Amino acid sequence: MATNDLHALNQRYVRLTDRCRSQWTFYQLLQGLFKHLFDQPCPIELDFPSLFNELRELAASIGLPEASRTEKAIQQLAAKLDSHGRKLREVDESISPSSLRRFFDRLRTQDEKVLLAIVKFYLDGDTSSPDILDKLDILFTRLAEIPRPEGGVLPREIHEIERIVQPLLAVRPPGSPDDAELGILLGAVADLRAEVTACRSFTELAAGGALDRFRTLKRRLGESLLNPRLLPTVMQTTVAIKARFHALWEEEQARLADDSDRVRDLERQLQTHPEMMDEQLRQALALYASAQERFDRGLQEDSVRREDALELRQSLNRILDRFETATASDSHPPGELDASSHLVEVAGEQLDEVSEPGITSLAADPLIHEHLSKIVFALELVGGDRPVGEAVRAKELATLRLEPSEVAALRALQDQRTATGTLANERDRLLAQAAALRIRMEEEAGEIERLQKLGSEHLADLLERVTQSLQRAAELDRRFGWFVEDALYRGDTALLEPLYRCRFRLVNAYSALWLIHNERGGVSPF
Repeated sequence: MATNDLHALNQRYVRLTDRCRSQWTFYQLLQGLFKHLFDQPCPIELDFPSLFNELRELAASIGLPEASRTEKAIQQLAAKLDSHGRKLREVDESISPSSLRRFFDRLRTQDEKVLLAIVKFYLDGDTSSPDILDKLDILFTRLAEIPRPEGGVLPREIHEIERIVQPLLAVRPPGSPDDAELGILLGAVADLRAEVTACRSFTELAAGGALDRFRTLKRRLGESLLNPRLLPTVMQTTVAIKARFHALWEEEQARLADDSDRVRDLERQLQTHPEMMDEQLRQALALYASAQERFDRGLQEDSVRREDALELRQSLNRILDRFETATASDSHPPGELDASSHLVEVAGEQLDEVSEPGITSLAADPLIHEHLSKIVFALELVGGDRPVGEAVRAKELATLRLEPSEVAALRALQDQRTATGTLANERDRLLAQAAALRIRMEEEAGEIERLQKLGSEHLADLLERVTQSLQRAAELDRRFGWFVEDALYRGDTALLEPLYRCRFRLVNAYSALWLIHNERGGVSPF
């Protein structure tokens, strides 16, 4: 037999062996999946041991004079593998990508060779199906992960991912995208990664839209996702986003548990004082109960949906806000409900009482009084004995994303540490106003997007109200400029960084709101 013919037979034998191993591994995956997730046996039985025996016999016959006999054996084995592959793929159609993800989530260890064999099985067939691409995405993500001893994962370096991916994709045609489109896609992926990793809370991440945009991008790419120049970056970004998601989710779970305990305490107090219950609070409690039930069911099934977690967070916030309103009513017995008993009415039009006269005039401002009251309430819960750097990270304040200098200014106003009319007092008032207005503008930007998606008729009213926030933000920005110039003139450089940080954060919220307001048809206030 000619050397070239022998080499070709050897190559075909290697491919058959590789296909058989990947199918055998996938068959074992299906058996484990049906057993552990569905509590039933795999619906097909395939005789892989006999296939391996035939492969061993074929290996012994390669190089012998009867070349036609060897060729026939190769064709017969290839036909059997084609048949096995079709049967395996028929069963695989009943397995959703989410089930595959759940199965791998339950595995404590992951063998790279097993993952590679399963990936090869999928790549050996039609990869145009969205479900197949989703499953490949799950598997490639696992290959790009480095488990951390303390829990969680880190993304591999890009060159390590390329080492894994490129041999798998070498047999596939390069296809699209072209170089120009590839550059645009890589830039879009990098932007989404930066947006996600910059999120400081789970609520910000879940409601921000970056996760959905990244998923949509991968879906729209289709089989172009398997481009060897694009896939490694997508894999690394997926792991980085996944790691950020899980880190924020762990923090949010603790906050959800704490706030749920608070709501249960409030419900017990409302049973003692039913006169504090109003219709809005009753509806908020009903929505919370429904959201909590769905969330708990997801925890039990190990399949909590992001939407359910976000709905639970919103329902908890709604109840706590409404409870503040209830505790401000005249019918509430004094001293009965902890720090909430002397808070202002959050949802009302007028400030009836503020326990700290130093911020009374600010809190009376109808534009920011609701959000300033939320800050005051959170500060009450944190207490005044914790350093500002620690206080801003406390669970009661973390969702407000305050600057340490803003917390220090609010405390100074509460304690009346600076005399009215002094430069220090005016600076503290500016920082407090900017913090409350920034929170208001960030909420208004999110509400505009929500009403736009719903096609709500209330959008026009909201756009009109937003104009007031934009006007006030421009005014505060001018005041920040004056304080910065004054600090430079006096040589008080220690004040510059906190002033710049608070000013830039205000301007960032102001710019984002202005762009959304303008895009949705709002009339510019300038």
